Amino acid sequence: MEFLFRSAAVTAHAHATEDEQRVLSALKILLPGGVEIRRSKLRGHHGNPIVGLEARVERRKDLRELWNHMMTKLRAGELEKLRNIVHQRIDETCHLCLRFDKQLAYGGALALTDSGDAIHLRLKISAFPAKREIAIELVEKFIGGGAGDEAEAKVHSI
Repeated sequence: MEFLFRSAAVTAHAHATEDEQRVLSALKILLPGGVEIRRSKLRGHHGNPIVGLEARVERRKDLRELWNHMMTKLRAGELEKLRNIVHQRIDETCHLCLRFDKQLAYGGALALTDSGDAIHLRLKISAFPAKREIAIELVEKFIGGGAGDEAEAKVHSI
């Protein structure tokens, strides 16, 4: 199956209580080498300093590398979890939106989370026509639709 994604945005926030370099290291677990990470200074609700970190990936080669990094770093059981929630994580603009635990990412592993304080990955899906239902179907086929170990091996080799 053809590679599905046109672009990606990877973001994270380093709060005042966190080490910015550790958050940066956690963010880099997904990113191919050479992708620029932009840093911005933000303020929290109570005026506390927050550093925003964001990287955009648009080159097809880099997108494939990002996807492969994600697949190889997912903890056991996370691919099955992704298969089960993919329909909930695709929006009307055909973006697959995922969040990963920052602490685990810093340790070298990826696990999906519902927490807002996470590494956010937003992948633009190439769906024609650009409809949510079509995007869901394409992503489900792409990640194997729950076909078991054979699908997992296929995803890892993309």
